[in-house]
Amino acid sequence: MKDRLMPTGQKTYIDVAVAVPVYKTYTYAVSEPLSSMIAIGKRVLVPFKSRKVTGYILGGSQPGNKFKTKLILDVLDHEPLFPESMVKFFKWIADYYIHPIGEIIQGALPSGINIFDFSVVSATQKGNEAVRKNTESGLRLDVLNCLGSSALARKDISRRIKKDISNALLKQMEGKGLLEIRQVMGKSRTRTKIESYLSVLNPDIPKDRFFNQRKQIINLILLEKEIPKKQLLSLMPKAKGLLNYLEANRHIAITKKSVFRDPFGEDIQPDVPPRLTEEQGVAVEAVVETLGNGFKSFLLKGVTGSGKTEVYMHASQEAINLGFSVIVLVPEISLISQTERRFRARFGQHIAVLHSGLSSGEKYDQWLKIRNDDVQIVIGARSAIFAPLKNPGIIIVDEEHDSSYKQETGLRYNARDLAVVRAKQLG
Repeated sequence: MKDRLMPTGQKTYIDVAVAVPVYKTYTYAVSEPLSSMIAIGKRVLVPFKSRKVTGYILGGSQPGNKFKTKLILDVLDHEPLFPESMVKFFKWIADYYIHPIGEIIQGALPSGINIFDFSVVSATQKGNEAVRKNTESGLRLDVLNCLGSSALARKDISRRIKKDISNALLKQMEGKGLLEIRQVMGKSRTRTKIESYLSVLNPDIPKDRFFNQRKQIINLILLEKEIPKKQLLSLMPKAKGLLNYLEANRHIAITKKSVFRDPFGEDIQPDVPPRLTEEQGVAVEAVVETLGNGFKSFLLKGVTGSGKTEVYMHASQEAINLGFSVIVLVPEISLISQTERRFRARFGQHIAVLHSGLSSGEKYDQWLKIRNDDVQIVIGARSAIFAPLKNPGIIIVDEEHDSSYKQETGLRYNARDLAVVRAKQLG
């Protein structure tokens, strides 16, 4: 992957799609300290016009002769968020649907992970004096009164004074020296969930007046070998000070760990694959014969209750046996739970789900599971066609005629068509 991003002289040049509504990609330079971190599918923080925005590395590039190439500011990921094979897919979508490629990638990824800068407004000393001396009036006075000693975004000022404040007014006030407008970096809203865990280092504690409570804490931890701090405090709400003592004196260790946000409900009882009917067997055999032999599409036709899902699961098992992964698209979120439960009963924990009903944290964790090859099957609504699987062997579109596969806002696409395109590109 990195071989395609060869440095020119002392700099590496990369092709970047920025997460703003523009239709082309841009060439950026990478300084030597960051060059070893560059890989297709990672996010980078880049200067764009007067802003700093998130971009996505699509490949290597060459420096332009007619313009000065800007340096990237940072590499935001340790591992790529999508495989190199999806770059061609994103480019096809951008060309066919005439949509900015950076926004396509942004929409495919879990929401809330990008960082960007935004403007905040604060009153200057001159502005504060204008309030004290009452030399301003109308909206200008309202803005200065609202700010006080705070720094606020324009929308926050408008919300507080319940009047629409235009950029033009703020620029005018900045020109008069009443305000200062500066750019600050926002933070990603979605990230790995971190929790504190307790483990025992030395169970021999002094026999003083707090011995019983401390011994109870030690015993609770030893019972589990390791226990979330939050769980222990729910059992012993007044134990915070005792924990501080035990950690300071090295009786316990408190470590930070990433926690997986599981969208699934209770465990599912494993099932036993039934014997296929003659018609099901013919369908499975036809599909399985083509695995690994290039692109092929099938239409599986059958009335409700005729056993189409069993065909899906048998074909999926054969694909997994050959080292492939599987995408299963379902038209409605309300149907995903039913499909997911049947697949979990057959395939256990090798399942991930992707749909808009997940919280941003749950979707982020599911995305990482898929990217890390921890699952072989992804089930979801139309957006699951963007699942970052490296080696799909089958893409199943259940009820492919359903109009719910059409996205009607933002990027307007038909997931059924994209399933055909992605399968054809992957062979």
